[in-house]
Amino acid sequence: MSDVVVSAYYTHDHDKGVILRTAEDADALVDALLQQPFDNSVAALYADTRPKSSSGYPDHELRIAIDGEAKVGGIRYTGGDSDATAYVAGATSEREEMFYLYMTHDEGWPKDSVVSIEQVRQAVKEFVEGNGERPTGFEWREWPAGVR
Repeated sequence: MSDVVVSAYYTHDHDKGVILRTAEDADALVDALLQQPFDNSVAALYADTRPKSSSGYPDHELRIAIDGEAKVGGIRYTGGDSDATAYVAGATSEREEMFYLYMTHDEGWPKDSVVSIEQVRQAVKEFVEGNGERPTGFEWREWPAGVR
């Protein structure tokens, strides 16, 4: 078993998060998100073994988004040396407004951030295996100004 513990949050019931330690746990998280209503279409993940910022918060965050009906998603990472936010570039959404919901709260996403469910799975696995580092198997772009 891995020493890395990742906590994932996507519903108001997750006081301590859903614990991920293995690739199987990562798959189970994505499978669970595929079954969630759109109100819970985003999960925030943190590696518990990483240091905290000076304010006591995690120095990183991986957010994954899932559209269970369309069977697509999105991947966003904040942290690292630059503390910048980046996303995985993918297909361009045909939706007029690109957004997901994190615990019922609206989150805008870039129009070209649509990726496959398999890419979301890969990102979660790399995040768990990499102790919360930004997954390396993707083309990352800077999060655009104005997208909240």
